[in-house]
Formats: sequence, structure tokens, C-alpha cells
Amino acid sequence: MCKFRRNFIRFITLITIAVLLSCCSLVTVFSATKVNFTLKDCSTDNNRLFTITMIADCDKKLSAASFEFTYDKSMFEFRSAKVSDKASKVSYNELDDKVKLVFLNSDGVDINNGTSIFTLTFKSVKSGSGYIDFYVSDCVDSDINSIDAGKCTSAKITVNSKSSDSSSNKNITDKAENSDSSNTKSERGKAEETTSVSTYDEIGQLNSFDNPNTRLLIVGIALGASIIAAVMLAYNIIKRIKSNINKRKNSPDE
Repeated sequence: MCKFRRNFIRFITLITIAVLLSCCSLVTVFSATKVNFTLKDCSTDNNRLFTITMIADCDKKLSAASFEFTYDKSMFEFRSAKVSDKASKVSYNELDDKVKLVFLNSDGVDINNGTSIFTLTFKSVKSGSGYIDFYVSDCVDSDINSIDAGKCTSAKITVNSKSSDSSSNKNITDKAENSDSSNTKSERGKAEETTSVSTYDEIGQLNSFDNPNTRLLIVGIALGASIIAAVMLAYNIIKRIKSNINKRKNSPDE
């Protein structure tokens, strides 16, 4: 009976120790510091560049983290990444199926209550809805201690169709073409008016006595007419003189 009691007490003691160890482990797990990441949602139009923000949230400063982004490449095209402050740096590499990115800040970024650490720029190439997912690893705080990555929230991207914009752009284009056509006709009309006025002015100058060329032409005609008249008059006088001389020679009185 005493042996049974000792075994029972030993069993209860072991169970109690196991429960206490389990409780300590659970407290350790749930009290461990983690950093949460949220990629903000975005709405854009088709064939446009858009920017999404990465938000980090933790009670410790973040010095480094590695990211892998995956997305539907038939909907989005990656362009670039940019840090939110001058002390931070990002290095990224676009692969066939993902984009790898490393975030660094030697002093650590204060991300308490959520802070933007970098932005990503994409181009939309197809209308619809899609997600930009990511995986985070190798998180380090400002004391060079590892931090576990907590909740990672992907970004939902809504790409709107640009049918209305295309219609508006078409109307604007048509108006511009009509305006250009009107301007062309107006310029053509002005050119025609200028041409007719110029032709009229040239004809007017030919018929105007104020034109020096016209005056020279009239003087030349008058001078030529005078010379011709003088030559004809001299010819007639000489002809008459010769006729009178012949008459005198043939006169019977002589």
C-alpha cells in the first residue's frame, strides 16, 4: 500500500512538471517578438504604372529582411523598388518567376505601430483583379538578433478597364484632328487669299503709272513713236523735194 502511494505521488509529480514545462514553452512561443508585414492594396487603370507600399510592424527596430515576390506576369510587369528614407537601401533582382529583394538599414528603422519601409512600382498590362504575394525571411533587428516573420498580408490589385478613357481620348483626338483640319483649311485659305492679292497687286503694278517699269515702258513707246514719226516726216519731205526737182527738169520752159 505504501509502495502504491509512493508511485502515485511520483506519477502526479511528473504530470505536474510536464504541465508546467508545457505552459512555459507556450508562454515562450506566444511572447516571442515577431514582425508583421502588409503590402497595401491598390486600384489602377490598365496600361498604367502603379506603386504599392510595404508596411512593417514590430516593437523592435528592423535592420534587415529578405523578400520574395510572386505575381501574375500576364497582369503586372515589375519596374523598380524604392526605399522610404535615405538611411535605408534595397537591392532587388527580377527572375523568371519571382522578384527577390533585400532590405537593409544599419541603424534600424523604427517600425512601431507600422511604418513604410519601401515601395514597389509595377505596370498593369491587363484589366481584372490579381494579387502580389510575398514571403519574408532573415529578419534582423538593430541589435543583430533574428526576428521571426509574423503575419504577411498580400496586396490585391484591381485594374480597371479604360474603355471610357479610350472613348474620351478618341473624342479628344477627333476634336484635335478636326481642329487641325480646320487650321489647315484656314491656312490654305489664307495662302490662297495671299496668292490672289499678290497676283492682283502685280497686275495692278503693271497698269499703274506709279510703277517705274511702267513709266519707262511708256517713255520708250513714246520715244519710239516720235522717232518713227520724224523718220516718216523726213522721208516725205525728201520725197517731195526730189519730185519738185524732177518736175523742174522736165518743164518745157527750161
